[in-house]
Amino acid sequence: MNGRARASFCFAALLFASIGGVSAVPAIADAPIVYRMGDGALPLVGPWERFEGLLPEADLASIASKTVELPARAMSPGGGAPGPATYRARVRIEGGASSRLALYLPAFSGVTKVYVNGRLAYDKGRDPIAPPVFLFDAPDGEVSILLQIGAGEPGLEEASVFPAFVALGDAQSVDRARMGHAFSTVILDGSFVLAGIFVLILYAFWKKNREFLAFAVFLLLAGLSKGFEGAWLFAGPAFELGKRSLELFYFVSIDILSISACFFLRAVFADRVPRSLAIPCYLVFAALGALELAFPGYLGIMGLAEQAICVLFGLGAAILMAVFSARGEAKARWLLPAFLASPAAIVLRALGVGTPWNASLFDGFALAIFSCLALLLLVKKVANSFESAEALSGYIDSVSKTVKNFIPTEFLENLDKSDLVDLRLGDHAKKEMTIFFSDIRAFTELSETLTVEENFAFINSYLSRVVPIIKENGGFVDKYIGDAIMALFAGPRGADEAIRAAIAMQGKIVEYNGHRAKMGYRPISMGVGVHTGDLMLGVVGVSDRMENTVISDAVNLASRLQAITKAFNISLAISEQSFKELEDPGEYKYRFIGKVKVKGKAAPVSVFEIFDGLAPDLFERKMKANMFFEQGMLSYYQKDFAGAMYYFRQSLEIIPEDGASSFYLDHCMNRAER
Repeated sequence: MNGRARASFCFAALLFASIGGVSAVPAIADAPIVYRMGDGALPLVGPWERFEGLLPEADLASIASKTVELPARAMSPGGGAPGPATYRARVRIEGGASSRLALYLPAFSGVTKVYVNGRLAYDKGRDPIAPPVFLFDAPDGEVSILLQIGAGEPGLEEASVFPAFVALGDAQSVDRARMGHAFSTVILDGSFVLAGIFVLILYAFWKKNREFLAFAVFLLLAGLSKGFEGAWLFAGPAFELGKRSLELFYFVSIDILSISACFFLRAVFADRVPRSLAIPCYLVFAALGALELAFPGYLGIMGLAEQAICVLFGLGAAILMAVFSARGEAKARWLLPAFLASPAAIVLRALGVGTPWNASLFDGFALAIFSCLALLLLVKKVANSFESAEALSGYIDSVSKTVKNFIPTEFLENLDKSDLVDLRLGDHAKKEMTIFFSDIRAFTELSETLTVEENFAFINSYLSRVVPIIKENGGFVDKYIGDAIMALFAGPRGADEAIRAAIAMQGKIVEYNGHRAKMGYRPISMGVGVHTGDLMLGVVGVSDRMENTVISDAVNLASRLQAITKAFNISLAISEQSFKELEDPGEYKYRFIGKVKVKGKAAPVSVFEIFDGLAPDLFERKMKANMFFEQGMLSYYQKDFAGAMYYFRQSLEIIPEDGASSFYLDHCMNRAER
């Protein structure tokens, strides 16, 4: 790459001027510095002539001078004699025709006058605001640069974290280099600040994660620290804040930045880094910052101490990350190179690697490496959290769906609850509903012939056939009690819906028995009791074991009606209340089976049997025997027990298994014998 091409890459020329083939700095001040046209912006570091006092160039020939080394690297402050003083450097222009040249003087807050080839280019007394770049011509191929610093100002040769230097080159190259470096510094500094604000916003929405707060503080402080370095690079002679004040603020910001790094490390590894290890780090950097503010005259010694402590802290943190990494801690692997970057940057600056352009960049790169890795670590945590949240959401949905299989959605709706999490112990609601109870006949006897696995397989096979019918007819299952089903039907049509469900279930049992017969199994039968009345739905139990339930005398009555179906060997018995709720009782085939004394009820309950849904043969026989049964019931309530016995016997001849006819026949015979 030729010199002119290098000049076009302003950022590279600015950051790595020592790498791109720039002219070497002469060893003695008597020999002029050589600048070859096309070399870009050349930092004029190395030997300069120093004259005591503020002297014009015409008076320098007769006054003794001494050679001083303009530092090429960032070091700790201290060592340079204060002004007033005059500094001179001579530069020979080679490699092309003379053209418009530029002089760039960053970090010279104490400069009072600038001479170029004996001509006054800047006088602070006349113009407090100095231009960032001085333009001039070099017709004879040689340039003499004269700088004057005021009384008490630090000498140019003073070793410092912000080294003084002069940049020389053709106007276009200097401007590109200066603007390129300014752009990169602003981007770096702005990136820290914007990233800090972003992470701070993340923390505002996720306050359980202290590492977000710690990292946000770190980024904002990194932006502040780089801001002080930016002020050094770009303020130039017009910058009124003295270099030593700037260094003080810089060192204090580094102390606070180190504290925030300790805080971040502690937040990320709270369960691994003991407080007893973190607190001393906080105290050391806090004490160092306080001492720097209290005794700025000793900033050189304290600056060296701060750099040494930062190196030790970075190496210690890196060793800790290496130990954690060896133990399988994934986060430590991310931060290990980050904690190595900071001590490496300090060592590189102390060794004088590169040019003064690099002074602010080593720390910047180290902070950028640390910030990028830490940010990636936190982004990974956020991503993992989202993945975990999605997995948890799926799991919660699955659990919610599963739990809703245990607690019906209709139950929640009747309690005016939208979700299970809204349920509280003691929640309840009073409703008028139709209660449906069903039970398999002789299930105990049947279950004794089956294994445990076969019992569960049979019950689930049975329920899979009949339960969907309940939902299809507007009801919902409140609970299973072994082979028994308790279902609820709400609304004014609840009685019709419950009876239609029972009729459809009887038809399904007929179909199921056909399937069982093919498999060589014995048929089953079921009885259903239906009653309509007021009840209380609610949540009972204790705080760590709750259950939805229904409490009401109406529930007990429905259960008793189901028991009557077993006693009378019938399929469906409904109460008078449910019968009255039917929209059209004539839609069904039924018979009145009397006022039955039900356990728990003082007054007898009128009960009706519904024939619909029975097997065709049984249904026909029921219909044929019904006229005898009704005549028998009429004679029974007229106390004509002899006549009643005749009719009940006629009914039993048609349906020998009719339990209701047998019950009333036995009752009439007992009454007739008295």
